[in-house]
Amino acid sequence: MNNYSRDPPSKILLLVITQLSPTFPLCNELLFEQFSKYGDIKKILIFERGKANKAFVEYYDVKHAIEARKDKLGKYLAEGEGKLTIHFSRLKNLDLEVVDKSRGTDYTQASSTNSDLMKHSNTDDPNILRQQIDQFTRTFTQTSQRNLNSARNDEINNLLNSDSDDDIDIWKQQNQQGPQISQDVKNMITQKPSKIIQVTTIDDRVTAKMLYNIFNKFGNIEELLLEKQMQRLFVRYSTIEFAQIAKEYLNNIQFFDQQWRISYHPLQQLQPTTITDEYMTYYNPNGPKMIVPLSKTIILSGVTEAMEISEMMRLVAKVTEIKIVAADSLEITMINISETLKIIAVFSDYEYKNQKLIISIK
Repeated sequence: MNNYSRDPPSKILLLVITQLSPTFPLCNELLFEQFSKYGDIKKILIFERGKANKAFVEYYDVKHAIEARKDKLGKYLAEGEGKLTIHFSRLKNLDLEVVDKSRGTDYTQASSTNSDLMKHSNTDDPNILRQQIDQFTRTFTQTSQRNLNSARNDEINNLLNSDSDDDIDIWKQQNQQGPQISQDVKNMITQKPSKIIQVTTIDDRVTAKMLYNIFNKFGNIEELLLEKQMQRLFVRYSTIEFAQIAKEYLNNIQFFDQQWRISYHPLQQLQPTTITDEYMTYYNPNGPKMIVPLSKTIILSGVTEAMEISEMMRLVAKVTEIKIVAADSLEITMINISETLKIIAVFSDYEYKNQKLIISIK
C-alpha cells in the first residue's frame, strides 16, 4: 500500500471506503467520532453513490488532516468493516448547500455539548459505536437539501459517481472562486516528483550522518549532500516513490529548532562545491525492512546496560517514559515526534560496548 498522496496536503480529506456491508450504519457522526480525535472538524459530507462509498472530512487546520491521514490510512472504521483509502482533496472548502442526494453536516452549527461528547468518545467497540450513532443521529441537524435544476443535478450526480476527485477539481474551478495563489506556491504545488529532494533550514549542529539516519528510514538512499554554509540538504533516493514518502512525512517538521521545508529538485547529479560540504554515497539494495509512520515511541534493541543507555537518551531528547520490554530492549517515549527524530539521528547503528543499537518505530 502506498503511503503517499497523489495531491498536496490540504485541510480536506477524501475518504474512499471499501469492504463495507450494506447493513453497516455509515453516517457523518461515525466519521466525526473516528476523525475528531485528531483535531476540530468543520464539515463532513458522505457520498452514498458510485462504485465505492466516499466522504469528505474538512478540518480547520491542515496539520490535523495530515495527522489523521497518517494514522487512519489502510485501517478499518470497525472490525472488518470499512477499509479506508485516504487522499488529500483538491477542494478548498465544502459547500454543503449545492450537493444533492448526499448527506452533509456542518459541525460549526452543532451544539457544543454534543461536539464535546463526540470528541472525547474513544471506544472501538462496534456495539457502543452503533449506540452512539443512533444517539447522535437524533441530536445533530443535517443540512437541508435544495431543489436544483436538472442540468445542475446531472453535473453533481456525475461528481458523486466519480472514482477520483479529478472531476471534483473541474467542478470546483467552474463553480467556486478561490483565493489568489502566489507563483511560488503554484510552483511548489505543481512540482514534478523527482528522486531528489531538497531540504532547507538545516541546523548548524546537524551532520550528514545524522540526516542519513533519518531519511534512510523512508527508503534506499543513493546520494546525500549537506551544504553546511547554505543550511540545506539534497537526498537522492533510488526511486521517486521513496522521495515522495520522505517528503510527505518530514516536510514542515521541527528538527533541532529548525522547521524543514522539503521540495523536489531537478538536479541530475549531486556535487560538493565547498570544503564544508558533506557528501556521501551509499549502496544498500535491501534498504529499510519496513517503512512506517513516525511515532513518539521507539523500540531500542541491542541494549546491554539499560540504566546507562537511558541516561544517554535523556541527554539528547526530552523523554517522558522508558520501559524495559525484553532482556536487551527498551521502549522509549518522547514528548513529540521531533524528539524522536533526535534519537534516530544520533543513535541509529550506534555502537555501545561493542553492541550495535537498533532503533525501530513502534
